[in-house]
Amino acid sequence: MREIVPVGGLRRALTGPLLPVPVLALLAVAAAALDATVLCWAAVGALAGFSLSGSV
Repeated sequence: MREIVPVGGLRRALTGPLLPVPVLALLAVAAAALDATVLCWAAVGALAGFSLSGSV
């Protein structure tokens, strides 16, 4: 049986910025809208950590 997405493609999709950045940004906005301060700052921190991890 043939795989739909090869393992390398899945790993690239999960570690590239195309998927995590919009998901984390939406999480931060949704948490802010729900007045969930801790979750909002956690999502913002995850975005900052993700952006800094590429420059190390």
